Amino acid sequence: MAKLMLVDDSKLVRKKLADILTKAGHSVVCECERGDDALSAYRTYKPDIVTMDINMPGMDGIETTGEIRKHYPDAKIIIVSANSQERMILEGINKGASCFIVKPFTDDHVIRTVNRLAVDIMKKDQSKKDLPAPKDLNFNENISGLILIIDDSKLVLQITSDLLKKDGHNIITSQTGKEGLELARTGNPDLIILDIVMPDMDGYDVLKELKKDEFTKNIPVIMYSSKTKKEDIILAMKLGVTDYISKNCEEFILSGKTRSSIADARKKRELLEKNDVNNIVIDRQEKTTYITFRFTLKSENAISERKKVFTGAFLKTLADTVVIFDYRLINDMDSGEISQLKYLFSLFPEREMLIVCGKHYGAFAADFDMDGKNKFFISMGDAELYVESRTTAGNR
Repeated sequence: MAKLMLVDDSKLVRKKLADILTKAGHSVVCECERGDDALSAYRTYKPDIVTMDINMPGMDGIETTGEIRKHYPDAKIIIVSANSQERMILEGINKGASCFIVKPFTDDHVIRTVNRLAVDIMKKDQSKKDLPAPKDLNFNENISGLILIIDDSKLVLQITSDLLKKDGHNIITSQTGKEGLELARTGNPDLIILDIVMPDMDGYDVLKELKKDEFTKNIPVIMYSSKTKKEDIILAMKLGVTDYISKNCEEFILSGKTRSSIADARKKRELLEKNDVNNIVIDRQEKTTYITFRFTLKSENAISERKKVFTGAFLKTLADTVVIFDYRLINDMDSGEISQLKYLFSLFPEREMLIVCGKHYGAFAADFDMDGKNKFFISMGDAELYVESRTTAGNR
């Protein structure tokens, strides 16, 4: 089981986390209420995992995360944030955090997140009780998940967040379509609740972008709008929404349809992983080749498929193209996945690799030289902007 250090200026939050984690079989070796105490505490206690609040007296959680990762590159840090701090969550991931938990959190979400990071430790101690995993959560009235709400109205965000938090969901919010897309690509929510009328991008455009992205196309979307004309609903359904709900509906309708959508999405995801034989998806667009790896790199099927795809002839076809390697759809980035990554990197010893990590950015930072010839990005947008800027500079 994992040894954890809890960094939060709230004694109540530390106690709640400690209770959840110790009941699940993990141990809390240290608690800090200030970020500037965490570095020396990490040096002393050497925890397996750190939970890190953002707003604290002295050094904040973002800066503390960066300092710990600078001195201890293999540190596993979970950002713990309130739902109004989405941009800071992304900053934390950029500084090397492995993932994030949104306050207020549920017991199941905390345990799943910690277990995912502690998988190697848990393998060494199989004698202790099994811990709950997402597949163990059957559909019932208490099912919960991480929900992203995209709406330009602060009032709607607050009311909807408060309602869904009562059902045990974790909530992240965005007032713009562009920021919502970024959060969807990095946060991997279980469900998106999407407004239509917004100033920067309307909900239809956001939906189209979500469906074009391999990483977000299977996230269920509920269109939540005051527009109730038949043509609005038909267009949304054609674009692939899971459901369409009027903003003046009864609370129980939004609550029930939210639970139903999350449960249905989980069943579909399990079936997709079980039945889809393609672990590698290759998409060529003009002078850029996108190579997406899905589910896992270490299974026998994945290794066999990779041997068939990455032949000498195929590698030669990549010589005159920009290649972007996308690992956002890998389920978990444990030591087994990392060893397969190192093999993949060895196939391209001379060329610069553009690597999209998503939520696994922290795992990449712990095992690879982030300042070397290869370039690592959290989102696909970051990688494409880098390619565009390099192309523009070359044309001058």
